[in-house]
Amino acid sequence: MTLPIGAAEESFRVREQLFDGDKVLQAEVTWGPLQQPLARLRILCSSLAASEYSWCKDLDLGCVLDYKVKKEAASALAEIKVDITSAGHWFGGGHMMRQLWPLNRASLETGPYYPFDNGPNGVNTLVAPQWLTSQGLLVMTDPDTPFLHVGMNAPRAEREGGWIQRSWGVGVQNMAREYLPRSALRRASGDGLLRLQARSSYKCHLMQHPLHDWMPTAFPPPVSAEPEAESGWVAMRVAVCAAADARAACEQALRALVPPRMSPSKDLLEAPIWTTWARYFSRVSQAKVLKYAHEIVSRGLQRSVMEIDDRWQSAYGDLEFDKVKFPDAPGMVRQLHAMGFKVTVWVMPFVEENSAAYRDGVEKGYFISSDAPGLFMKPGFFRWWNSAPVVALDLTNPEAVAWFVHRLRALQAATGIDGFKFDAGEPCFLPQQFRTQRPISNPTEYTRLWVSEVAGQFQGGVCEVRTGHKTQGVALFTRMGDRFSTWDVSNGLQSIIPTLLTSGLLGYPFCLPDMIGGNAYFGQRPSHELMVRWTQVNALMPAMQFSIAPWDLSPETARLCAAALDLRKKVIERLHALADEAAATLAPIARPMWWLDPADEATFTIHDQFALGQDMIVAPVVERGAVTRNVYLTAGLWRDAFEQGSQTWEGPCWIEDLDAPLSKLPCFERVLPSRPDTAPAWST
Repeated sequence: MTLPIGAAEESFRVREQLFDGDKVLQAEVTWGPLQQPLARLRILCSSLAASEYSWCKDLDLGCVLDYKVKKEAASALAEIKVDITSAGHWFGGGHMMRQLWPLNRASLETGPYYPFDNGPNGVNTLVAPQWLTSQGLLVMTDPDTPFLHVGMNAPRAEREGGWIQRSWGVGVQNMAREYLPRSALRRASGDGLLRLQARSSYKCHLMQHPLHDWMPTAFPPPVSAEPEAESGWVAMRVAVCAAADARAACEQALRALVPPRMSPSKDLLEAPIWTTWARYFSRVSQAKVLKYAHEIVSRGLQRSVMEIDDRWQSAYGDLEFDKVKFPDAPGMVRQLHAMGFKVTVWVMPFVEENSAAYRDGVEKGYFISSDAPGLFMKPGFFRWWNSAPVVALDLTNPEAVAWFVHRLRALQAATGIDGFKFDAGEPCFLPQQFRTQRPISNPTEYTRLWVSEVAGQFQGGVCEVRTGHKTQGVALFTRMGDRFSTWDVSNGLQSIIPTLLTSGLLGYPFCLPDMIGGNAYFGQRPSHELMVRWTQVNALMPAMQFSIAPWDLSPETARLCAAALDLRKKVIERLHALADEAAATLAPIARPMWWLDPADEATFTIHDQFALGQDMIVAPVVERGAVTRNVYLTAGLWRDAFEQGSQTWEGPCWIEDLDAPLSKLPCFERVLPSRPDTAPAWST
């Protein structure tokens, strides 16, 4: 821990201990003056902590560190530090713009830790502050920690020639920034620590970001808080538990979460979503949607949903089809249904001023307000990734939520659409110094409300979200953030598998990878090779989504992508079974290689393979120009999953230079365990 100025290490004293026989259940240590300590640490055994804090229920073999620092202390910072190297390889935390796997490869600058659209330390749209290691260490923080900051192997100032100063906004302005986190391999100057910090504000002279000057209007104690007043302290609560291995640590973390108990629509498991975004962007229209649908059907391709993206509305927030671009929306939906599509539309919690929704909602106080003066805009308005200034729906206002949900259902009734693509919800988009009707102590509460109270009204259907905060129990697919049409780990193809695996470890097994081939931003469309390899990478994942049409590249691209889709049909029963298990227990559908054998050290750093359940290994090619690859097989007898009469391999072993031409997705199924006494307890 980092002690505040004035609280020297030698000033500590043990104030109290609670025993159960010879077992210590709780101990308290303070630092600083006897009557008015500056820092206080309570150490609670996991069973006792679970009775006070709901976020760490069902944890065992560990303790919770409840560390508090007086706000008037010079640092006003409660920091708990964990050594990285001694605990092995690290996994978890959230989605990153550069999704390095394991996290030891990353140098994550200490910064704000809330869902972001390309954040100032690399944080992306899904954040859940829990980590586990290859040696079985589990580290979980209170997810409602106010002003949470996290760093991992952060750069050292003295080795960087001074601290790095960053200024981050939202939307396209961030696309020109350096993609983070940096590589720790390239810069061997990190501090070697996981830093978990609760601060008294988001202000930091090193990092400008959208919420840097936000302060809550009140600090209501969170549900899990102890009875005493919290207002005078900055508190960092961290659970630290020991398990036998990485898999056991993950299973322990998932037990502390609430599973959905039902699956999202199985339609999304069966066949791909087809979305208009990267093909048409905002130029979408009824004629283009139907043309796209006819092209898909005429090629005999599988389909689940036709998702109609940006600029289908008359104005943002109106939730009505633009009658010029969509002269007969109900008729269009009927045609799409007849072709085998369900239909969804893109929605967000934002409303532009030039809309009937704004005129209706503003009079009733349904939008978030702001104390900050607007820059060429009225207070409360802000710019998001689109150019039109908008206000945000106040999700703390139950009447505003009911009003919005009612209008969504009215749109369904009027047009026949089946569901929604719920976009945004990250607090980074909200106006500076924003105010809500009900005071909140953490901006991530906005994310939770968007997913649970709005999107959650449609769970089990053909809906998706792209962010989350304590929303593992909502039965929806969670989409990765927008991907670039590139090969590399900086938000390109090589980031897909690590992001998918991270989602599963955080309790989001129903992960929807972003559009195959990326979003074609900056005019950078995928090549024939990238499109085919991307389709293969996604083919056996929990769900698939196309936008760029393979046949727009070439007939050969279309043929090879269709062949990859055909492979999905061969594993669909496996996917259904894994989805049912995930709904009941949050067990990952797509699993890290170490899940198959957590004692096998060779599995810890494999970032380009995944397991589908316990007896299938998928090893796509993710390197440009590669027609071979090395594949690792864990203990057991394995064979090619899609080639009859293929040879078998006895694992654990590496297959060197496996032949993998552009037409092949390497995939292996287990024939039987290597020895009966080492057979894994297969869950599926």
